[in-house]
Amino acid sequence: MTPQDQKSIGVFDSGLGGLTVLREIHRVLPRENLIYFGDTARVPYGNKSSSTIIRYSREITRFLLKQDIKAIVVACNTASSYALEAIRELTDIPVLGVIDPAVRSLASEAPPQAVAGLIATKGTIASGAYDTSLRRNGGSQQLIGQPCPLLVPLIEEGYASSQAADLILRDYLQPLAERGVEYLLLGCTHYPLIAASIRRLYPHFKLIDSAAETATTLQGLLTKANLLGNAEKPVIDLFVSDMTDSMRSLKDLFFAEKVDRFEVAQVGDDH
Repeated sequence: MTPQDQKSIGVFDSGLGGLTVLREIHRVLPRENLIYFGDTARVPYGNKSSSTIIRYSREITRFLLKQDIKAIVVACNTASSYALEAIRELTDIPVLGVIDPAVRSLASEAPPQAVAGLIATKGTIASGAYDTSLRRNGGSQQLIGQPCPLLVPLIEEGYASSQAADLILRDYLQPLAERGVEYLLLGCTHYPLIAASIRRLYPHFKLIDSAAETATTLQGLLTKANLLGNAEKPVIDLFVSDMTDSMRSLKDLFFAEKVDRFEVAQVGDDH
C-alpha cells in the first residue's frame, strides 16, 4: 500500500485545457505524483446540462479514485460550477475546484468597491458560480461577466498571439474596459495561454489566473493535512477518453513537460 503522502494528486478537465492547472501544480509542487484525465471524447462541457456535467464528473472521479489518489483538483470551470458537491459525496479526500481560489484572491486583493471582469465560457457565466463564490468569500466587488466562445478554438488552433486574436480580444474586452474594470478573472483553463496578449492590449487590467491560484491553494491544503509528497522522480500520467492525431501537439501546447504515460482510458458506468 502506498503511503498516504506519496499517493498521486488526481486532476481532471473536460479536455486538455486543464493541463495549464497541472502545469502550475507541477511548478509549485515539483515532487508530487500526478494523474490527469481529460474527457476529450465529450468536450466541451460548457454547452451541456448540469445533470450531464455532474454525471460525467462522477464517472471521472470514480476512475481517479481507482488510481489510489490523495486529492482531486477539478481543473474545469464548468465542472467546478456544477459538480463539486456531487464529487465530494463520493470520497473523503480533499476536493478542490478552480473557482474559489481565484475568487478568494480577488476578494482579498481588490478594494471593496473595485470592478472586476470575468471572461469564461457561456456555461460558466450562466451558472453564476463566480458571483456565488464571491459572496461566500466575503467579497463586495462588482463582477461583470463576458462570455468568450471564440477564444478556446483560437488558442487550440495556435492563434493565441495572432492579429485575429487581438481583434477578438478587443471585441470581448473593450466593453469591460469601458465599464471601469480593473481586475480580470481568467475563468477558463485555456486563457493563461492568451494572458500575454491581454496584458499587451490592456496593461491596466490586473489578471487573476485561476490555475496559479489553485496550485497555491492546493499546496496549503496538502501542507495542513500533512500530505505533501517528496518523490525523487515523480510520475506524471495523462489519460484521455479519446485520442486524435493532433492530441500530442495539443498536449505540448498546454503541458510541455515529459510525462510517463499518455494514453486512452474509458470512464463510465461500465468501467
